[in-house]
Amino acid sequence: MPNPHALILHSGGLRSLVATALLIENDEKTRLTLLSINDGRDNVHHRLDYTHRQAENFAITRVVQIDLPHLYGHGQGKGPDGEPMGALVAPQMLLAALGSARFQQASQVLWPASFDANVKAMARATEQTMLADQSGDYDLGDSPRIETPLLELSDRQVIELGEELKVPWHLAWSCIGAADIPCRACPGCRRRKAAFNKAGIVDPVENTTGAGV
Repeated sequence: MPNPHALILHSGGLRSLVATALLIENDEKTRLTLLSINDGRDNVHHRLDYTHRQAENFAITRVVQIDLPHLYGHGQGKGPDGEPMGALVAPQMLLAALGSARFQQASQVLWPASFDANVKAMARATEQTMLADQSGDYDLGDSPRIETPLLELSDRQVIELGEELKVPWHLAWSCIGAADIPCRACPGCRRRKAAFNKAGIVDPVENTTGAGV
């Protein structure tokens, strides 16, 4: 019997890094495919680059990309502060990931989403996951299943878990901008800094000029 195969909906960010390390820690025999979605955001080239960097770190040989630039292109899918609005976007990404997993013959999709213990956001994500699973079954029959290993964790707990797993934090990009260095001011950068501060851990990229976050 072949080893199990999982597809990770990957952003090249903190949560993708921790979820990948966690899956490998729990079952090193699982074959992994990292799926990067070009969703039209300004930082798409950074997210793909850091997905490849994480893949190289974990010796993952398969990275695939699919193009869905309409999701965030021209400001669609973004709130006033640039943060993603997930009500319409997340279901489309999950269905795309299920279709890709089916094509790759993977038995599960990992969505490394977490919402800093925001109960309302967690409930919405759970509902979106269930609807995507059901839709996948209607269209694909015995569809791969979606797992959300980090969903109930706060940002502090995600960082603490990553520390336990000894993940290389410098391989995670968090800035939502397109510049070559993090802006330190966008929602992604601020969330990352707050998470490390709450965990009482120094983010190693803070001491590296020009390092990605």
